[in-house]
Amino acid sequence: MNSLKDYLPKEPMAPITSETIPTGNEWGYQLKWDGVRILSLLDQGEVSLFSRKLLNKTALYPEIVSSLSTFKHQRLLLDGEIVYFHPELGRPLFHKVLQRERSRTISTQAPQFTYVLFDILLDGDRDLKSWPYIERHHHLQQMIKNTPGLLIADLFNDGENLWKWAEDHSWEGIVIKRLSSPYREGKKHRDWYKKKISIRLKTEAVALIMREGRVASLVLTGKDGSYIGRASLGLNERSKRQLLDYAGLHPGSARWKELHTDLKKEQLVWLSTPLTVEVTFLEWSQDGMMRHPKLLQIQGLDRL
Repeated sequence: MNSLKDYLPKEPMAPITSETIPTGNEWGYQLKWDGVRILSLLDQGEVSLFSRKLLNKTALYPEIVSSLSTFKHQRLLLDGEIVYFHPELGRPLFHKVLQRERSRTISTQAPQFTYVLFDILLDGDRDLKSWPYIERHHHLQQMIKNTPGLLIADLFNDGENLWKWAEDHSWEGIVIKRLSSPYREGKKHRDWYKKKISIRLKTEAVALIMREGRVASLVLTGKDGSYIGRASLGLNERSKRQLLDYAGLHPGSARWKELHTDLKKEQLVWLSTPLTVEVTFLEWSQDGMMRHPKLLQIQGLDRL
């Protein structure tokens, strides 16, 4: 019998960004859960969790390990997303999962996460990756029922209505899956797509990145004060001059002892009084960075 690790994909199957929503009976639709992608191995009571890059995350999510340990007599390879679901907002909050990823500590007051499952790759000695997605999803639903901490991602047949619901309720977007698709690694397929809803965020700029004496971009922080990326799209010559004047009136010192690798080779001008900014971006990366941010407004400056 092969080791379960032999069945791990080199990278999980990933949806391709799409601006349209394919329609027809061959497609199914799911909400896009805003969390951390995790592959889980269950082998006769032993549970192992792996990230998108196959880093071992088992010790980081003991509540998920406990939930999966319910299936102690089974041999499974599952795929899904670990999320924190905010009951009052009615949607996942990515930064709660990111806090666990970054702190790597788990207190008794730590938020409890949910493992949202959307695929099964192995059951016992049966390799299911060649099965059509609709059959894998049905098999998953039959196997995992009413287990605290685990949730099966619903599969819908109306993409346009699901997209409207996601927009109305401030979710991340939707995933579109060809119901006949096998499980393929990475993005070497034309079977899974995602359509994203832009995220709007009010945050702070704590420094300016300079190039040849001119402002190139802003250094932005998250709610916990950590670096979440740089933003330049949306700046114009006037706002760059205003930012330079502001920095001259509010000189500051370095915010962090250790710079993120993204900033180590940059010339930084720190601000003693951070600027409140509003930014829009497509999604959070797995390491907590904004993807393709665009500045909408800088408080204290004219609207961009």
